[in-house]
Amino acid sequence: MKITVTGERPVFKPLRQNIDMHWHEGIWTTENAHYTHKDSFSLVGKPVTLNINGNLSEEEIKYIFVSNLDCMTFDQNHNLIKNELTGNLEMLDECKKHPQKKAYAVCQAGYGDPKNIEKLLRENPDKFVGLKFHPMVFQKDVNSGAYEPYMKIAEKYNLPCLFHSDKTGSFACPKKIYELAKKFPKVPVILAHLGAGTNHQDAINVLLDSIETGRANLYGDTSWVDCKNQEMPTLKALIKRLQNTSKGDQTQRLLFGSDAPLGEFGAPGKKIEGFYAQNLSDFKTMICRNFKENADKLTDKICFYNAKELFLDKNWVKNTKYLTARTVSIILAALALAGGIAGSLYFNHTKTTPKTDITTLPARHFQIFG
Repeated sequence: MKITVTGERPVFKPLRQNIDMHWHEGIWTTENAHYTHKDSFSLVGKPVTLNINGNLSEEEIKYIFVSNLDCMTFDQNHNLIKNELTGNLEMLDECKKHPQKKAYAVCQAGYGDPKNIEKLLRENPDKFVGLKFHPMVFQKDVNSGAYEPYMKIAEKYNLPCLFHSDKTGSFACPKKIYELAKKFPKVPVILAHLGAGTNHQDAINVLLDSIETGRANLYGDTSWVDCKNQEMPTLKALIKRLQNTSKGDQTQRLLFGSDAPLGEFGAPGKKIEGFYAQNLSDFKTMICRNFKENADKLTDKICFYNAKELFLDKNWVKNTKYLTARTVSIILAALALAGGIAGSLYFNHTKTTPKTDITTLPARHFQIFG
């Protein structure tokens, strides 16, 4: 809460809120690091001061959505450090201690068992915000069939799925993720990094195609996209394209995520002090300079409301249920009306028509009611 003084009365202004929907804790041998809640809170445990186009803004990271790296890391004997039950429950316990954190359930496609995830979700209703997949870690192609049982569970429990996406042709190829997502068009699927280590165009193309055709429900996150280019040309171009699809403004399909505390956010030998605030400052500055009058609304949308709607409010689920119920109501009403009309016609008919011996009617007269 920020306090400013005007005259004699202090004015309380709530901090601008953000949601970082791509975060990690746990052991990550790739960087020889063990990230704990202390590493997370060293970055977002207090208000973050941003420099947005030359203006200082003190902001809050309201929530971080966290996955347990222990479920995605192998030991020296190539055994996973934690299985789907132990690792995800540990992360859920951590999130209970720290309300700023919300847990993903990590899915070990090819190594784990979808029944584990079903058990977790059934016994901990509404506690996990989504499912997390990392095909590169498990070296299991997205189109291998191993992911489909998990996607069925995501559909059943109305959970978004965050997929690490990578180079074209890799285990985590954006095109392969798109093919999987087409089989489950109700499930929101987020292309993390929009194709890590690439120019992001293949991931962006499938994202836009999914919007234009409606064949899948794809989203993208901002993590590592243009992260060292203050102009952020890729994200700028993507936002413009999302604003001008044939379906209208679709900027709800882009979410702020960092991938912290990995890499320059906190990795040993890589960490750059202030990198988190700089990355978020650069993103908001890019929007401020290029989208002018819509800048505030757009940054709030991408950095807060899109994730809040998709993961927490879930109006996309409520609307589907509402439409389904409404459709059923309309059908029942139509049937009742039709029944009433038919009854009225029959009543009027019987008043003016002599009674007929039912045994003399042809069979075709009964087919309507059979």
